[in-house]
Amino acid sequence: MLSAGKSLCSLLKNKYVLVLVIAFFSLITTVSAQEDVSCYHCHTKVVSEFRNNIHYQKGFTCEDCHGGSTQPNATVISYTVMSGDFIGRPTRANITNVCSKCHSQEAKDYKKSIHWEQIAKGHPEAATCTDCHGIHEIRAISDPNSSSNHQNSPATCAKCHSNKEMMSAWYYGIKTDRFDTYKESFHWRALDKGYTLVATCADCHGNHNTKSHKDPESTTYPDNLPGTCGKANCHPDIKFDAKIAAGLVHDKESLHTGELVFNKSGMNPRMRDYFLGPFDLAYWIAIFFKILTTGVIGIFAGMVFLDFLSRLKIHRRW
Repeated sequence: MLSAGKSLCSLLKNKYVLVLVIAFFSLITTVSAQEDVSCYHCHTKVVSEFRNNIHYQKGFTCEDCHGGSTQPNATVISYTVMSGDFIGRPTRANITNVCSKCHSQEAKDYKKSIHWEQIAKGHPEAATCTDCHGIHEIRAISDPNSSSNHQNSPATCAKCHSNKEMMSAWYYGIKTDRFDTYKESFHWRALDKGYTLVATCADCHGNHNTKSHKDPESTTYPDNLPGTCGKANCHPDIKFDAKIAAGLVHDKESLHTGELVFNKSGMNPRMRDYFLGPFDLAYWIAIFFKILTTGVIGIFAGMVFLDFLSRLKIHRRW
């Protein structure tokens, strides 16, 4: 017993052995401090992102989405991590089922959407929960850094809807200028200046239950547009004509010119609605308001300047 103690002391006096012992205990301490030892060891970046996740803040762990076991232990890799119901990386078709364990109503709504319809048809690239909300760094929609935040949602939608290769596929055929035309609208200009009470994509198209504009139940179906524009918190009590409401959607200002058009037989029906006789009203009304705005500002600026001169003369006189 005494000789064993002396041997241990002599070993500890060896600086190399001492360094190894300190390193071993440091490793044990560091690993034990990790809340998710097994996942953190291999997926350091992912776990670090997850710690910015609203789910992490509410006490959820990796196993809540991926299954398996993430019980902390003092080993570098837990042999139980991939046991039981471990599913690994969910397929895109299965992501909604994973999320539905907690977000059942949202999942039900989503399964009525055009996005889910496309996935069910075998087009897995259609948007699912993680495309809009993120994967490991999901944040509350009130968080300014959230991809689903009101200010950020147009750019989030544009990730897919500005992708020409994806949108031009035979089973989509959707125009890819939707974000560009939205940027020419009053809604975007106000949003870009910091106003939050203006319409973004979800306000018109819905969020989880987005439907095709050809679907009679869609909020953007032509007959439903007046109600969509006139709903509470948008333009209540304003009676929109269906044609006018349709014309206001994703209208590109640069398409309108001062050219007089007398023959409109081959013109797009939506463009034709802008014309009164040979005049494109969208172009001339825009010109009128630019002149009106400039004129009003000019008049008031002139009045302020004249008032300043008047006060200056009075000050000099007295």
